[in-house]
Amino acid sequence: MDKISRSSIIKGSAAALAFGPRIAQAQTLETLRLAGVPTDDMTPVFYAIKTGMYAKAGIDLQFVPTSSGGAATTAVIAGAYDIAKTSPLAPVLAHVRGIPVQLIANGIIATPRTPFSAMLVASDSPIKTGADCNGKTGVSPGLSDINSLAMMTWIDRNGGDSRTLKWVEVPGSAAAEAIAERRVDFALLQEPQLGSALATGKVRSLADAYAAVSERFITSSYVVQEDFASKHADALRRFVRTTYAAAAYTNPRKAETVALMAEVTKIAPAVYAKMTRGDGATTSDPALLQPIIDMAVHYKVLTRPLAAKEMYRG
Repeated sequence: MDKISRSSIIKGSAAALAFGPRIAQAQTLETLRLAGVPTDDMTPVFYAIKTGMYAKAGIDLQFVPTSSGGAATTAVIAGAYDIAKTSPLAPVLAHVRGIPVQLIANGIIATPRTPFSAMLVASDSPIKTGADCNGKTGVSPGLSDINSLAMMTWIDRNGGDSRTLKWVEVPGSAAAEAIAERRVDFALLQEPQLGSALATGKVRSLADAYAAVSERFITSSYVVQEDFASKHADALRRFVRTTYAAAAYTNPRKAETVALMAEVTKIAPAVYAKMTRGDGATTSDPALLQPIIDMAVHYKVLTRPLAAKEMYRG
């Protein structure tokens, strides 16, 4: 597959038209602005941009990179962009606070079969069990986010007590170095940062903390304002349908997207080819969100139970 530059990703419509020459010139494309962090969980989106799938569905998808999923969600709530790719916990928290947001699509799915994340410690760390983590310091991109809650879950289920932990907010890009320098004790990283960190030999994998949460759940989602969803329902349906179709194609053909996603993430193709990569969701099944909600309720991040189906646009 030809390489795709960061600038061509941002100019989604231009990329789509370039790789979709059969599109009727007279077709008017509806613009959707998608904000998020360009990571592997967006493989279906970048593939659909690259191959012109969105344009063929009548969508001019314009991708705008952000520093975090929280920043993307904030931008969508503020009306700066139309769709945010973010952690599914962020919109749930917004929803219970009365902010009118909805999930329109599920993102990547975490399963023990495709462990694309791991809880890391220093290569010479004595930590082996949850009990060994007691009193130690963990890091996560956001306090009380999916990563920190997953680590707490694993620690509590493996002899430890998460109430004794201390937490520091550190970007994923800096977490491995913080562990190696013994400034903190553990962190949970996802690919491609996980592979890059392990390749240094300075850190090692302690556990698949996500597996302690559930056998199957989403770690990313696509979110919109309710008002925007009502006014652009048809375009969003086409976006979701196309994204899921792209996931259905790319899930069993990950080798075909190595060059594409290596260029997007700026990770060497040789490293990218060895990564464990998760599958993108192909349905908006609320059951994939429920484990996150239940975990957040258990650790009192959410103040009340919530049925996941409340979050999805009908």
